[in-house]
Amino acid sequence: MAEFKKQISELSEKFIEDLKYAIETNIINNDDDDDEGDDEEETNFDPLEYKFLSTKAPKEKFMESLQKVTKSIVALSNAIQKNERSNMIRSTGDVATVFTQINNEATEIARSLPDGKAKEKLLESTSRCKTSSVQLKINISVKASSDESDDVSDLNNKIVGLFELINQCFSVIAHSDRVYNDMDFNKQSFGSSTSSWNTISWN
Repeated sequence: MAEFKKQISELSEKFIEDLKYAIETNIINNDDDDDEGDDEEETNFDPLEYKFLSTKAPKEKFMESLQKVTKSIVALSNAIQKNERSNMIRSTGDVATVFTQINNEATEIARSLPDGKAKEKLLESTSRCKTSSVQLKINISVKASSDESDDVSDLNNKIVGLFELINQCFSVIAHSDRVYNDMDFNKQSFGSSTSSWNTISWN
């Protein structure tokens, strides 16, 4: 059980690291390209508490959703550490709900993105997060309803495996810099059929 909790805790930290990269690279650095001297302050921000200046633009709205799901992942990890069964169920439900929202947002965003590997990877990753988070919800519910005398080692392994898969896909989403650059390029006319796109070939 101790090893299981340690693995979940370490994986939740990876979600935070990926979220921090996404916000710092695609929001903070974009906003402060002309500013100097604030690098140390920028790298020390808390990604879970970062306040977006606006969530009207698709990229900022999407980043806020990534932040929401990371908060839910952390809440789930904390509930597991403390054996809080009701909070485990509640948190994993939130994770599944927000990943469904993220997948829907990505699908909408993709309609205005140029075809390419970056777009395909984003959609594949958000879809996997959605389906895997539903499986995680089911397995967490089983764990939460189990008796203390039950052997849940196999169940714990399944949960860790799903956590790892979701984290891998989340990392791809967080590091989809090409996608976020394309969204910036088309910011003024996002969603318009007359949009012009950067056609540089990226391998």
